[in-house]
Amino acid sequence: MHRFSSLDTVRQRIWHRLEAAATEPGHPLRVLPFGTEQGGAPHLRMVVLRDADADERVLAFHTDRRSQKVADIRDRERVAWLAWDPDTKEQIRLQGTASIHLDDAIADEMWAAESPRSLDVYVREAAPGTPLPAPEDGLEETVKTDPVTRDDVSDGRQYFAVVRTVIDEMDWLHLHPEGHYRAQFQFDPDQEGFDGGWVVP
Repeated sequence: MHRFSSLDTVRQRIWHRLEAAATEPGHPLRVLPFGTEQGGAPHLRMVVLRDADADERVLAFHTDRRSQKVADIRDRERVAWLAWDPDTKEQIRLQGTASIHLDDAIADEMWAAESPRSLDVYVREAAPGTPLPAPEDGLEETVKTDPVTRDDVSDGRQYFAVVRTVIDEMDWLHLHPEGHYRAQFQFDPDQEGFDGGWVVP
């Protein structure tokens, strides 16, 4: 197993892997825990990473605008991400400031880029978390047959949102057979880049 000794290499590796995960289904960093704060307590859920941009320091996913995570972000914009690759034994923790995009160019672009099958979850009148008498998905019948078309999901656009996080803190841990080691990075706005250092794992 390779052992990294350059902070620049580690920083670049973090973003390279996240950018790859955003475009490659099945990538080990594609589905990630995303954390918000609600009532003074942390709340985690899994989200599908849909966009990553190293130059902009951005991670993004889409969600139902009526979901609790959107309400959480409106109350407190600081959020956290977590990634773990069981093959390479790397853990990445990221923190940043989240923004919600509903009917702007960012949301329109992601809506247009996603396949109809990725958007069918928004074709439901009830908001996420609405009580049900029995276990079911709440989806409209129009999206329960194949193939799902863009026309089938068009009514879901009103509930669609994009959540973008501008990352300003990164923590990277490598569980290595020769000894675990760890690096931390913080964005310096004056230098317009990340400062990094090695810390005890």
